Amino acid sequence: MQTLQDLFAYNTWADARVFAVCREVDRAFLGAQATGTFGTIEDTLKHLVSVEDVYTRMLGDEPPEAMGPFEAYLSHDLAWFEERAKQLGAHYAALLANASADYLAAPLKVPWFDFPVTKHDGLLQVLSHSAQHRAQAFSVLGERGVVVPDLDYIIFVKHRAGK
Repeated sequence: MQTLQDLFAYNTWADARVFAVCREVDRAFLGAQATGTFGTIEDTLKHLVSVEDVYTRMLGDEPPEAMGPFEAYLSHDLAWFEERAKQLGAHYAALLANASADYLAAPLKVPWFDFPVTKHDGLLQVLSHSAQHRAQAFSVLGERGVVVPDLDYIIFVKHRAGK
């Protein structure tokens, strides 16, 4: 369980670093098509957070529709998504603080998958999915001359230790 808790703490930290960089980048730059991302960097970050959000719903046995109309969700600005990512980080921390082995082994209903997955699988999907999209965003930003920070896990460990 500690491993999942550590990885979700890292995920929250890494999301915050991506949004911090993007706060300093021209909005037009974030809205420009970016090959290798989910459309634009802005679209990619919104997608990253929306997936983290929908999985929290499904992990709590709610349907994805519990998020409300998706168009309304996506209409928020990046500052809203940055704040939502922080809230989701706290939500995942609370969820994992009480997660038992039985909870992790329980089936997870993901409507767009036609095969069985467990809640443990869903948690790992969130982590790998977010890492993929952070890497895409930073790759494009770096290619365009934006200085991006290192997101290695060990940098998070150093940060968490106050170094």
